[in-house]
Amino acid sequence: MAIVSAEIWSDLHQSLTKDSSGKLKKVINIEAVKTSIDNIMRTSKGERCMLRNFGSDLKSMLFENINDSLTDIVSDEIKNAINIWDNRVIVNSINFITNADRNEVQVAIHFVVRGYDEIFSLNTIV
Repeated sequence: MAIVSAEIWSDLHQSLTKDSSGKLKKVINIEAVKTSIDNIMRTSKGERCMLRNFGSDLKSMLFENINDSLTDIVSDEIKNAINIWDNRVIVNSINFITNADRNEVQVAIHFVVRGYDEIFSLNTIV
């Protein structure tokens, strides 16, 4: 198990709330990497004005019918976007739990951070 006590990476907490010292909360190390992955997935290409190709095309698949073909496309899109925009991460696998009645897909991304032996997971709904 990787134990990291020093702050290697940091990012703003997605809630954009303040901590007890009045500064914006931040996440560090593996939580910062997870935040980066989540930001890549939730940002549509063209949304960042100075970095037009940043992000993924996941939102364009929002109203598609859920089937095996779609989960393959979503998996490829996630892997490609993470590969392009976060060179710390190697995606091992992506698992889906689909709920067709709610048109919802839960995604579990299993990944390794370069230099670590541990496999980490990020679970989210897309």
